[in-house]
Amino acid sequence: MSGTGDPSLDKQQHIKYWQRCHKTYLPSPYTAYDSTRLTFACFIISALDTLSVPLSHTERGAIRRWVLSLQHPEGGFCGSSTHALPGQEAYKGTANIAATSFALLLLGLAANGEDEARSAFDGVDRVRLLKWLNRLQRKDGSFGQLLWGGEIVGGRDMRHSYLASCIRWMLRGDVKEGDEGWVEDLNIDEMVAHVKRGQTYDGGVAESSQHESHAGYAYCAIGALSLLDRPPDSTSPHPPEEALKRGVPDRDGLLHFLASRPFAYLAKEEEEDEVEENFLESKAGELDHGHIGFNGRWNKKADTCYCWWVGGTLAMLGNSTIIKVIPSRRYLLDITQHRIGGFSKSVGGPPDMYHSYLGLAALATMGDADLKEFDVGLCCSQETTRKIQKAREGLIESTRGNRKAWSDDGFWNRSAPPQLPFVGLNHLNQLAIDKTPSFPPNVAAMSSSPKDTAEATEPAKSSGTDTQPWNDDKRRKFETSATAPPMNDRDTDEA
Repeated sequence: MSGTGDPSLDKQQHIKYWQRCHKTYLPSPYTAYDSTRLTFACFIISALDTLSVPLSHTERGAIRRWVLSLQHPEGGFCGSSTHALPGQEAYKGTANIAATSFALLLLGLAANGEDEARSAFDGVDRVRLLKWLNRLQRKDGSFGQLLWGGEIVGGRDMRHSYLASCIRWMLRGDVKEGDEGWVEDLNIDEMVAHVKRGQTYDGGVAESSQHESHAGYAYCAIGALSLLDRPPDSTSPHPPEEALKRGVPDRDGLLHFLASRPFAYLAKEEEEDEVEENFLESKAGELDHGHIGFNGRWNKKADTCYCWWVGGTLAMLGNSTIIKVIPSRRYLLDITQHRIGGFSKSVGGPPDMYHSYLGLAALATMGDADLKEFDVGLCCSQETTRKIQKAREGLIESTRGNRKAWSDDGFWNRSAPPQLPFVGLNHLNQLAIDKTPSFPPNVAAMSSSPKDTAEATEPAKSSGTDTQPWNDDKRRKFETSATAPPMNDRDTDEA
């Protein structure tokens, strides 16, 4: 612990941590999350980008082909090549809203320079994807996680609204009705109304006004509204505009809820009773030179990720000054920054990708000099946001027929070895990816003759395998629990 001095980010150790995640095997606990492989890939590549670590030409091409291989023929992206259900071809895995948002971010991250950025979305079926997104919205304005048998699956989770808003901003652009590539927009009025119904009695935000408020939900709600207000050419949140004003009926209450999340961290020698937690909520506003952490809900412990969820929300609201930057930085850098790089969830724990990425995001939002300027709304560097803007423009132009697609000239296929873009993430599927044909796949060919294009990635079929093995009970496992917090309990609030 560095006392009252200003601690610094151990940048080289963080770079080593993320490069290990990128190029070596991941620890065994990540095996259970293989179906969200695309999410982890986005954390890894975005973290390296935020730390100003460039990707090689080979790595960029491999990332692009891998991401496009997960594009679903009916719209959206699957979370992993192993996301297919038993009896289905690998490319027919279930597309979901989170994977789709992270896929678009990854394509932007994989581009280098303006020319590559303008072609970053080549191969993305923009119209089909936006129509798929429309089908995920319910009449009450909420969004599901995925489509199953044509029906919306997943609770009315505020995360889904945020991800829908991200996808809309990254792809929709300024295409007018009647123009080629136009797709009917989401029901924005109902979407805003759904977010509005999520504010609770204490000023926070939940899935509905009857549920427990949570800082993660607050970020998702404000992020969704902020992106609805954001112009297509902007890289940062604007002052509260129409959607944000309509969607937050009690702004002062929300600010009070967020301002109540800090904790003063007490060193071990200051504790009178070792049984008690070493955080003191009542002291947070009194200490100027201590270590200040944040929790996400009432009566919970401080957690690294809430420095981001709270700080990011306040930044979008234009109220970042509520946070005391110096003690908040000290908590991250003295208490949860790990000696091998990355950040742990809480004091004394091991680093993990989720908390390590959001720890960097929180520091970037605070203006850390070792990190790139950060886009609080999209949770990536502003440089990546600018590449996504170029990618959107290039995709819309190619749809209108004004430009030859860069993917047609073989750029992304040059010098691309048949290897995994993320060894740590894809080690369970090494052989399958080695045999996978060039991407993006021909959707029409896949629809008519999947054997030729997906043979290498098709899972083995045992005799007697039912091609539709899921009954209603198994399907319910996809439903989001109405009482679940915005993030995994394992990763957030285990109190």
